[in-house]
Amino acid sequence: MIRKYWAKPDQTYDEHLTAAYRAWKETVTGKKGLIHRTGRICGFDPDRFLQSSLLTVILHDLGKNTLEFQRMMQIVRQGRRPNPDDNYRHEIVSYACALDAGFKLQKQEGSLLPVPFPIEAFTILGHHKAINPEMAAFSRELTPGFTAPTICDDGMSHAIELASEIFKEEGYILPDFQCPKCDPKKSVINLIGPGGILFKFYEKFSDPDILRSTYALLKGILHYSDWHGSAGVAINYALHDRVPDLTGRIETRCALKRIPFSGLRPFQEACASARGHCIAIAPTGSGKTEASLLWALRNLEDIGGSKLIYLLPTMVTANSIFHRLREFFGEGNVGLTHSTASLLFADEEEDRAVVRHALFDKTFMTPATVATVDQLLFAGFNTGKWPVVESNAMNSVIIIDEIHAYDPWTLGLLIEAIRHFSKYGARFMLMSATLPRYILDLLVAVLPDASIIRDDTLLGSARNSFLTVDTPIEKAVDDVIDAVDNGAKTLVVANSVGECQDLYETFRDYDLDPVCYHSKFTLRDRARKEKAIESAATRLLIATQVVEVSLDIDFDLMFTECAPPDAIVQRAGRVNRRREKENTCISLYQPSSVSEKIYDPDQTGLLEKSFEAFRDGPSRPTEADLISLVESVYTGKNIAQDDRFQEAIGQYSQSQSQRMAIFDNPQRDPHFEVTRKIDYPHVSVIPHMFRDEVRACTPRERRWYEVKMPAWYVKKHRMVEDEVIYCEMKYDPEIGAQFMDTPELAYIVI
Repeated sequence: MIRKYWAKPDQTYDEHLTAAYRAWKETVTGKKGLIHRTGRICGFDPDRFLQSSLLTVILHDLGKNTLEFQRMMQIVRQGRRPNPDDNYRHEIVSYACALDAGFKLQKQEGSLLPVPFPIEAFTILGHHKAINPEMAAFSRELTPGFTAPTICDDGMSHAIELASEIFKEEGYILPDFQCPKCDPKKSVINLIGPGGILFKFYEKFSDPDILRSTYALLKGILHYSDWHGSAGVAINYALHDRVPDLTGRIETRCALKRIPFSGLRPFQEACASARGHCIAIAPTGSGKTEASLLWALRNLEDIGGSKLIYLLPTMVTANSIFHRLREFFGEGNVGLTHSTASLLFADEEEDRAVVRHALFDKTFMTPATVATVDQLLFAGFNTGKWPVVESNAMNSVIIIDEIHAYDPWTLGLLIEAIRHFSKYGARFMLMSATLPRYILDLLVAVLPDASIIRDDTLLGSARNSFLTVDTPIEKAVDDVIDAVDNGAKTLVVANSVGECQDLYETFRDYDLDPVCYHSKFTLRDRARKEKAIESAATRLLIATQVVEVSLDIDFDLMFTECAPPDAIVQRAGRVNRRREKENTCISLYQPSSVSEKIYDPDQTGLLEKSFEAFRDGPSRPTEADLISLVESVYTGKNIAQDDRFQEAIGQYSQSQSQRMAIFDNPQRDPHFEVTRKIDYPHVSVIPHMFRDEVRACTPRERRWYEVKMPAWYVKKHRMVEDEVIYCEMKYDPEIGAQFMDTPELAYIVI
């Protein structure tokens, strides 16, 4: 007979449940405001919600009191490796108990939801594995004839007694529920599996979002309690900084960077005073990042106990902002999440004792999190740990920078996400240096009470001169060479990778030490180049549009292919960023035919209008002139009529309806359940030339060698070895990836 019951190899059942209960108390305190707001929308009493929430915590591991699980714990504690086939998923046993307890709690205290629904049991069943009607995660246990677990009666009785004591400590009465006398999998099959009756419950909801949001909050709190209880880590829920604290740190940072500081600028003061949603429009160099953080702290204080989420278009911008926020708020208070975030921390973790919980970052559990917008948008498709992401985002102030930078599909998803999360109390700041009227109208429609704050102090100032040149950018070679030879830090921007590479090949024959920068480098080479670019040593940078919203760089002159007007203004923001230089100039060249395919596939004449607008505009436009110029090019544009935007608006509803609001999505639809729509899907691969080098690498180390290539090209040139995809290509650490054949198609790769 096993007398001591274990929840984990290093934690007894009692220790884990007690730690999870402590974490629950801290979590519901942090989410108190959200629980009340969600209750008003979904129609439940907050105290009644807390009873269901606590029930999930005290019963979630009840199924570990089986002979099978305890034998496995003993084997692990002895330093041996158990056979997983000898185990029985404890969630099924816990679920069967919670099913009876949840329904009895409804009879005892009234229903949590408008429709009787086994929400507590469902929450517990999915606290480790993804749940869908096919129940693929539990296929072994649900196989006909699979042996039922052996319940340890004394352990189960003690666990229920402990649960009752915890319930009583909160002033609640634990229902007198029964543990399953038969095989617990039957209750799963009857309710959730194929042909189960759960759909009949779901059909009775007039508003499925009530079910989804209540479930997300319930499960999010369970994950908080379980993860923190297991890790033995105290909950660090929210930032406690105030506006004066940040103002002092801004002054310190300015001093370190030798930037004059005489107090907050009027635009920053306005943002720091704004309460509620905010749309901020200010040119590059106006201190938008600091302004947004000042706004965030003011609104965090208003809401009480919420989180800060800072979303950006690219991983590079996210990395840059992460470092800045960590300077302001401290290392343990800021998380970073995107597809390659783990690589950024690899060296730090080796160099010093860094405690980082990647799972916390991915689910927005850190007090402040920097991410790409994708990390928020994926939750709408019910992918990953979406309930935790949902429940944290619902209780956050959310900054979305460069809101203009998205195509109609992604913008449609963003509009729906803003609509959803603002409904539950999240506050948004949407920022841009250039915000065309057609986008501003969309944002105002979804956030009608938002304050619109513009940096008017710079409207009359001019940063750079503009010169239009009626030739392709290849003709700029002599002028670029002269500029670099005369000591000017020079930026050359092409609209495609192929053009960028060709220009680099031309310039590296001269003694200019150029740097080539675009999206088709391995992560290792791209990181190396970013460090070089940010240093003062780079005299000549040849890049694609990745520089529009990426590095903190400052140049004297720019030679660029024509692009849409807002993109040109963004590129121009990389020249004379602090407005301290004289004789800075933007030379604008005719776009190539490839540029038309990238920016104007519908052949609306967008690039021609853009070139004409700059040609006919002032030679040294003020910020007000640039705003007028952008508006003149986009006059009459209505993105709401775009088919991709309309499709995206309805995609979340469709995805969630297919999964009865709360089922997990184990595999997203590759065409519709995506955050970015691209005509040429890309795949992360490793150039074949690195095969021998990569064989000795760990999976994480291999990621440094990855580069994204078009799927059609990879299909023709791939080689798979040990599940690693290699691809034949030309690869030069200074030029990046190039095709082995069909060179003319290289120009459509952006």
